[in-house]
Amino acid sequence: MNRRAANAYKQVSNETSVSEASPLELIILVYKRLIENLREAQRAIELGADATPAAEKALDLIEKGLVAALDTKNGGDIAVNLAALYDWSMREILQARLKKNAELLTGVIEVFKSLESAWVEISAMRASEGTGSREVMSNPISVIDPVIDSSVVAVRG
Repeated sequence: MNRRAANAYKQVSNETSVSEASPLELIILVYKRLIENLREAQRAIELGADATPAAEKALDLIEKGLVAALDTKNGGDIAVNLAALYDWSMREILQARLKKNAELLTGVIEVFKSLESAWVEISAMRASEGTGSREVMSNPISVIDPVIDSSVVAVRG
């Protein structure tokens, strides 16, 4: 009974945080959940367990949460580079699951941790209302663009 109540509370808490979140906060939330699911899939593979549920959740978050949010018409090179990163990450997740190779997920997790950090930094700058760099406040892409560029270089080798 206690576990059921805790799960119900967690569900309501999650739904409330999503319904009250700004678009920027939603992106950060997707990255957080994605990283959690990737780590869960990695642990499952390491333990010889079925990584499918966590891997499928991660793939859904990428496809329905991140790829769907891309504005390739107005996003320019950044949207194109993010699309390439998301495509690469989905292939790596599938390969890791099929080959039962947890190491393949390490690079994916690192890329998403870097992207999450960049979005958190953008959020903090926006929240500080003027205490950060005006250029960054008016152009949050100046924070995330170097992260994407370094990730694309790392992925393309």
